[in-house]
Amino acid sequence: MSFATRAADLAHKTVVSSFIGLFCYQAWQLGYQMRIGTDEVKKREHPQAGFIQMLRDQYDEEYKKYFDTGHRDWYDKDDDSYLKKVPRPQDYQPGGKRN
Repeated sequence: MSFATRAADLAHKTVVSSFIGLFCYQAWQLGYQMRIGTDEVKKREHPQAGFIQMLRDQYDEEYKKYFDTGHRDWYDKDDDSYLKKVPRPQDYQPGGKRN
């Protein structure tokens, strides 16, 4: 009984220590990523920053139209104008080149 109790205590301590270590590591990793996110220089250096900003602008435009009942923006069978609104790499990358 004594050996089984000691083995169970050791297993329990190992599992609890592993969980605490994992929690601390995840907390450190989250804090590190949050510090990176606040650096304005790194945000400007992002290779897809133009694309992300274009998506934000399109979201703002769509949000403004959400409560407006005077616009016609629903599905039409023959309407393929949505294909013209699809963002393309030439639209958001400098010089129209893909990296």
